[in-house]
Amino acid sequence: MEEINKLTQREELKTYFETGKYPTQSQFGRFIDNYVHLNELNFGLEIKPTGDHKKKHYHFYVAERRNDNRGHINIESEKDSKPEEIARYTHILSRDISYKSLNVKLSCELDIDKHQPKIIIKRYKQKKILRSGYIKPSGFYQELPEDAKSWDRQSEYPVKSNEMILDINPISYFRPGKDYRDFYPAGTFNRPGSFRYSVHHRKPFSLIQMLLEIDINGTKFRSNPVNVKIILGRDGNDLINYIIN
Repeated sequence: MEEINKLTQREELKTYFETGKYPTQSQFGRFIDNYVHLNELNFGLEIKPTGDHKKKHYHFYVAERRNDNRGHINIESEKDSKPEEIARYTHILSRDISYKSLNVKLSCELDIDKHQPKIIIKRYKQKKILRSGYIKPSGFYQELPEDAKSWDRQSEYPVKSNEMILDINPISYFRPGKDYRDFYPAGTFNRPGSFRYSVHHRKPFSLIQMLLEIDINGTKFRSNPVNVKIILGRDGNDLINYIIN
């Protein structure tokens, strides 16, 4: 007996329609079911802040020259540790950062081994003129994993269970200014109106999108994104929090 709802491999589907062959009713059914199955799956993410929080201590640096490829560095450190000297960078401040993690739940039950789900993070970037002259429009972009790692971020999180706690290290989405209240989303410019503050909270914020990627018979599919606004706390007692969608 045929296994119900079992997807047929693409290579097998193609053989049904080779020149001179006449696909059977059953074979047409298998062809259609491979697409209907995805629509019925309705996969995605449910995201909310966790009830508890973490606290870390950081030293913040900015580049002494505007043309440095790395405009700032955030270094996690022990409480009351002395900031080290870094060539071509100026230490701006040291402070505690308190923040919440994210509770991420799959909106439907998935076979983890079969579908190999990943949580993908895209970061909002402003319009940029590249050296080639090409104007890269503003929008959400996924960072290459190695680029994200260099900034202490992650652009992909493998899903290990249908519900998990994600520590996205949110301070890594900000760069420091000249005092502890003066932070900006990483990758933005010092200029009025560059979404420096949230409308309701009057705090600096950064924008990301989170979505789910699954593998079906070797083809990658992605869910609709969930928009997350990361709200920066003003001091060590003011948590970094989130506004979802």
